[in-house]
Amino acid sequence: MAQQVLYVDPTQGQDNRDGRSANQPLKTITAALRLSQGDTQVQLQAGLYTANSGEQFPLVIPSGCELVGQPGGGRPTTIVQGSGPVQHPVLGSQVAACVLQDGAQLSQVTIINTQARGIGLLLAEGRPHLSGVVVMKCPQYGAVTLGKALPLVEDCVFEDCGIAIAWFTQSKGQFERVFCQKNQTALMVQDSAAPLILSCGLERNVTGIAIADTANPVLRNNRIRQNQTAGLTLTGQATADLGQAEDLGNNIVRLNGAMDINNGSGRSLVSCGNDVLPQRIQGRVDLIASARPDPVAVPPTLFDQPTSWISSESVEPDDVEASEPPPTLRGSIQFSDMTQHWAGPFVDGLAQAGTVAGFTDGTFRPDRSLTRAEFAAFIVANFPDVPEQTAPQRFTDVSPNFWAYTALSQAQQMGFLSGFPDRTLRPNEPITRIQAIVAVTNGLQLTGGRVDDVGIYRDRAQIPSYAVDALSTATRHRLVVNYPEPLILRPLETMTRGEVAALIYQGRVAMGESTAIDSPYIVRPDTTQPVFSDLTGHWATAFIQGLAAVNLVTGLQDGRFAPDDAITRAQFATLVVNAFQPVPVKPALQFQDVPSDYWAASAIQQAYRGEFMAGFPDFTFAPEHPLLRVQTWVALVNGLDWATLPADEHVLSPFEDASTLPRYGLQQTSVAIIQHLIANYPDRQALRPNQITTRAEVCVAIYQALVALQRLPAIASEYVV
Repeated sequence: MAQQVLYVDPTQGQDNRDGRSANQPLKTITAALRLSQGDTQVQLQAGLYTANSGEQFPLVIPSGCELVGQPGGGRPTTIVQGSGPVQHPVLGSQVAACVLQDGAQLSQVTIINTQARGIGLLLAEGRPHLSGVVVMKCPQYGAVTLGKALPLVEDCVFEDCGIAIAWFTQSKGQFERVFCQKNQTALMVQDSAAPLILSCGLERNVTGIAIADTANPVLRNNRIRQNQTAGLTLTGQATADLGQAEDLGNNIVRLNGAMDINNGSGRSLVSCGNDVLPQRIQGRVDLIASARPDPVAVPPTLFDQPTSWISSESVEPDDVEASEPPPTLRGSIQFSDMTQHWAGPFVDGLAQAGTVAGFTDGTFRPDRSLTRAEFAAFIVANFPDVPEQTAPQRFTDVSPNFWAYTALSQAQQMGFLSGFPDRTLRPNEPITRIQAIVAVTNGLQLTGGRVDDVGIYRDRAQIPSYAVDALSTATRHRLVVNYPEPLILRPLETMTRGEVAALIYQGRVAMGESTAIDSPYIVRPDTTQPVFSDLTGHWATAFIQGLAAVNLVTGLQDGRFAPDDAITRAQFATLVVNAFQPVPVKPALQFQDVPSDYWAASAIQQAYRGEFMAGFPDFTFAPEHPLLRVQTWVALVNGLDWATLPADEHVLSPFEDASTLPRYGLQQTSVAIIQHLIANYPDRQALRPNQITTRAEVCVAIYQALVALQRLPAIASEYVV
């Protein structure tokens, strides 16, 4: 049986409808839940769902029913706020906003329950699923898991709650990429509960994790930092799986107030492969050695705005206070001069492997240039098992008593370094970035590159011809790390110690000797961006990935890009501000329908003041309205100050529907054609100016504008006019 779809809109809906059409939505979630039968998806428009709007709490989501809200720039703009009585044998009488039954799903919704003993979400049975949910302002519990429930909770945020997530009785489940901040306790695990807690961020709470009774959670790849009292506390007979010799914990437990780990239980705690200082541990904790060659890996960066397709600052929906976004993993914990340095995780990874050391004053000096001799020392320390490839050579400028003679000789025989035609090795010359990349690629005997991989670099004209093959291979194997712009290689610049550390670490990853680090500066082939699941064969794929390469757009949480969906005026304003950073040329204007706490309020003002966009005569902006194709062209031409460029309306004559262009857009459309901003798919001869523009079409227009500004390389497409 096909899935039933119901639509709900708290502003435009009415509960006397059947809710089966987006044009005839219901008003309340409560009514939709009554109508749901079996496999049902309830699509919730942005807005505030409260008792005042007709909701009856708690909302009970039955098995097979999925509630899907609307994502915002930083968190969902579908907000459910309320509380109703629930009775449970373990909890007694409580008040909750939402109850999920076995198989129920909730995504892209913000949950608020401000009652004194309020619970946000009750997960008491089966396998409920949460994705992209924000839970906040719940004084007692953000979410409670009970019984034998096995919930899957991923890419969620819990903030400003008493206890963000609590497990009781025998509950388990998987909690992945969950971020908890500003709660009294981030996670509480009691009774005999045993959840899997994976790649979560528990930061800036009063207490990180409290484990009691006989509970035994499994913790992997988590960040437990900057909590006021303790990062991890255990009482009763509780324990935790913090890693084994063959299965490392990879947790960072650092910088917490009183203690990082406080084991007050009656059982010894085993820790393997975690980043924790022994002097910050209290109680019985056994730090055991790893049986793997790379003992400690930096856990992956948490999700950053998983629901937003436009890269922007963290933004807030109506009626939700501003909060800091989840911090990204950066900086070194080993060296005092790299606490905020982009190369910190790479340097720490080498230090933990025992292959690099800093200076006696505790610094690493990552921005100091590196000589060819120092580079050889780095290489030999990190790749001692690489077999020799060439016979030893004598160089006129390297004597046996030179400090790096042995390292240079080994690096040369392994194939990492070669001499110059005049029989010199020039050990004291700084090594350039391209020389180092070629050296590591050749020395590790990597293969499999494609020459067209180097086309992603914006300064590819500076790449020496001898280095093209090696660079393409290095790019294919993720060896290249470019800061601050991943697509700017700077091949002829001197390499720094931090850059060499990143390059060598990536070489170790390629050889299977170190665990991959998630860094935005690692260059990936195919424009350094992930492949969105719904772009295969799409006509605008190259343009979308081109913008993703420079961090202007990201995918949806489920891996899609939704290229053929409409774009709203607010989303477009955010994208043009990110892409062009317009300078204000006129004073701000307060739009009646854009409150100060609207998620895109700042971007809308910046786009308005930069003359990319204008409001309507009634002082509204209509931020949630879709944008027309012609409005896109007018906005870009006006905002980029191209309206004064020579325009020839005769360029419109080849198009069969040119007569449908509104008069206000004639000149700007002509300029847009001349500047190659317009893409007509599937019919090149049809402008379709008054049709709603899609995300893909906007991406093409933005990309082409950046090409015209010489900020991105051109992409060939038969659909660009």
